[in-house]
Parts: sequence; C-alpha cells; structure tokens
Amino acid sequence: MRLLAVAACLLALTAGYILLLRHFNVSQLPSEQHFGAVDGVEPAGEVYLEPISVDALNDALQIRAYLSPSVAESKDARAASGRDLTLLVSHDKTVEELKLAAADRNASSTFEVDLNDGVVAHYPLDAYRVEVGVQLLDGKSSLKLPVRVTVWEGVLGYNLRTTNRPQTDPQDVELTTTIARSGAFALFAFCAYAAMVVLGCCAIVVGVLTFTDMRPAETGLIGSLAAIAFALPVLRNALPGSPPLGVQADMWVFLWAELAAVLALALVVFKWAKAGLRP
Repeated sequence: MRLLAVAACLLALTAGYILLLRHFNVSQLPSEQHFGAVDGVEPAGEVYLEPISVDALNDALQIRAYLSPSVAESKDARAASGRDLTLLVSHDKTVEELKLAAADRNASSTFEVDLNDGVVAHYPLDAYRVEVGVQLLDGKSSLKLPVRVTVWEGVLGYNLRTTNRPQTDPQDVELTTTIARSGAFALFAFCAYAAMVVLGCCAIVVGVLTFTDMRPAETGLIGSLAAIAFALPVLRNALPGSPPLGVQADMWVFLWAELAAVLALALVVFKWAKAGLRP
C-alpha cells in the first residue's frame, strides 16, 4: 500500500508538471514578427520595436523604437537624401514622435507603454495586453507612407505574442501584444509556493503531535520550527520577478504557512516547558 501511495503521488506530480509545461509553452523561443507593407508594396521606412523590460508593479512596458530608410532607398543616396521621415507611435492616448533627417541613416527613441487588462496581484498567472499604433509620415508634406514594422518578441521572464489588428487604411499598422510570465518563472514560483505548503504542514504536524503527547517534547524541535519560521520569508523573497508582498498567492499560501510554523513553535515550546522537571 505504501508503494502504491508513492507511485500515485509520483504519477500525479508528473501529470501536473506536463500540464504546466503545455500550458506555459516552455519551448517557445523569442522571434521576430513582421507587419505592414505587404503584397509587394515597397516600404518607405523600416521600424524596429524592441521591448526592453516589463515593470509589472508599475504597469509599464519599456520599448525602444528604431527608424531607418527602406533597404531600397538606403542603396540610392539621392533618393534617401531627398526625404525626411517622421514616425508616430500612438499608445494610451499618447503619441511618441521620432524624426529621421534625410541625411541620417537611423534614429531611435525609448518610451514606456501602459500595461492593460492585467494586475500583478494575480502573480504568477498575471497577463497583460499592450496596444500600439505605428504611422510613417513624410517629414515635409505629412503624407502617410508605407512602412514595415518588425517586432522583437523577447523579454527575460516573459512570453510576448504580437498580432496585427485589421485597419481600413493600409498605411496604418495597429499592433496588439499579449504579455504573460514565461514557463520557467511560473513553474519556479509554483514550486516555491508548494514548498511553503509542505513546510507549513510539516511544522503543524510536529506541533500537534508534540502537544497531544504522541511524540516527546525535544529541544531540537524548537530550533527546527524556528528555522522554518525564518526560512519561509527568505523563500518568499527569492521568488522570480520580485512580486510585491501581498499578491493573492501570498494570502492563500505564504501567510497561512507562516502562521502554521509560528503556531507549531508555540505549541512545542509550551509542551516542553510543562514537561521539564522543576528545579
């Protein structure tokens, strides 16, 4: 029966691990996605959007935008020197402007975009959405020009997926990026919270068995339970992504595990104090 119980636990853990791997798509690797200037249309400029970092606590995604002439125009010095380009990146009722003079080969700018439809309190299952609009204008006439947009879908600790929203004007590029925790970060967080549950359960079992005289009160148990009580906050602070204290997982796991460890320590100390011989 014991071997069957161990085998059942191992099968359950293996099945749960496989489901988590499939849910978080751990094998997904960062890649580049290309949008705009399709169907043989030669773009007037190339735009490269590179996410730099995600600040879930402040609901911000930092992006660096690069603007350069198209490959065809960059080969023709006269064509490139006669056109100024203006890039407009719209997000959250804000427009970022990046200008490229005719004599320049590239320009870059860094800005922050708000994270929508998500909150860090759902860590490690928090997910967000970012909407960005891209327009390329002639620097002199302000006429819209075709543009090719390349998006890099790679930020350490997060999975990004960018899609294009259809627009009536083919010159406009509207992008939607979904952001979620990467599989490795989420799995590590789940394992850490599972370890907190195990430590809390072990502590309360030791405390209850000692208090009910099913096990003798030993001074070594006091040191072990005190170590568990101090180890839980250290394990909590080591979670990937540095989530703020007070997320929902803390209220359901960390808080109760810490209370269980402290209660077990109090029970063992109380029983040890009563069981000792009076001087």
